Amino acid sequence: MEIDGAESVNVWPYVRYYILTMIVATIALAIFLVFVPSLAESFGKASGFAINIASTMFASSKFIKNNGRLFNREESWKIVSFSTLAACFVSALQGWLVFEGGARPDLSSLPPVALAGILLFTGLLVFVLNILGYSSRFGKTMLKAELARRARIDAATFH
Repeated sequence: MEIDGAESVNVWPYVRYYILTMIVATIALAIFLVFVPSLAESFGKASGFAINIASTMFASSKFIKNNGRLFNREESWKIVSFSTLAACFVSALQGWLVFEGGARPDLSSLPPVALAGILLFTGLLVFVLNILGYSSRFGKTMLKAELARRARIDAATFH
């Protein structure tokens, strides 16, 4: 399908980059916090945002490097949706690993509706973070840098 003069591409490889970056960054943070446990409280709150934005930026940069353009509208919504689903799945897997590791938070006093609301809010927050991370506002800067890099290479090749 052709949109805006550019043929749509498969976004799954870039969702895989997103997932891989998310997992590697989470493992790196966990290892770091093992060695510096005093920072666990302060890093724990903001690390999810940073990991999510870093993952979207890495996937965007790979897309721009491979295709020489930004996401079109269809690709943008697909990658935001698939990345959000992937982030929710990875978070659920992390939660399961925490439970299996012996950490058992007391959720008995929390009504099921409140738990569902928390999960819904978290999913919505990840969706909004993905929209921001994949937005053309950040992508334009990466695209300009990539096009300038390609122009330098092309200029050097023909001299």
